[in-house]
Amino acid sequence: VDLVDRGFYTKMAIQRSDGFVIQTGDPAADGAGPAAGAGAVRTVPLEILALGDKQPTYGVTLEDDGRYTAQPTLPFSVYGTVAMARTEDEPDSASSQFFFLLFDPELVTAGRNLMDGRYGTFGYVTDGNRLLSNVEIGDVIVSAKVVSGLENLVRPAPSK
Repeated sequence: VDLVDRGFYTKMAIQRSDGFVIQTGDPAADGAGPAAGAGAVRTVPLEILALGDKQPTYGVTLEDDGRYTAQPTLPFSVYGTVAMARTEDEPDSASSQFFFLLFDPELVTAGRNLMDGRYGTFGYVTDGNRLLSNVEIGDVIVSAKVVSGLENLVRPAPSK
């Protein structure tokens, strides 16, 4: 939310569009992608809230936590699921990159796919999600805006 509010994603190009995901948020478009352009490199810890849990699990996938059958409250169950991108082997490596999942629910049924509990899902496209099928590498985000809830943002401390 902080990066959206700062205009970080305005005029950002799409770096990946392969029929599986659409991914953006890498200012250098080289795959390294931390939000270095927004100051010091900042990372976001993996956060997964499983059904029935009172508190989220941080910094570990549900699988690595030994919770193989736990269901996340925000599963990868629909076309247009929005989640943080990260490196495969480091759960707390997310930074500025995010992706839209393009597989249909039949292919990634909640609780029965490799994405659930491994990546931090933070939303779903709820209107116009079929437009995602037309997004290509090099397409540009014209602008992004926080439309509500900005007053709840806790801004990161300035880097020293």
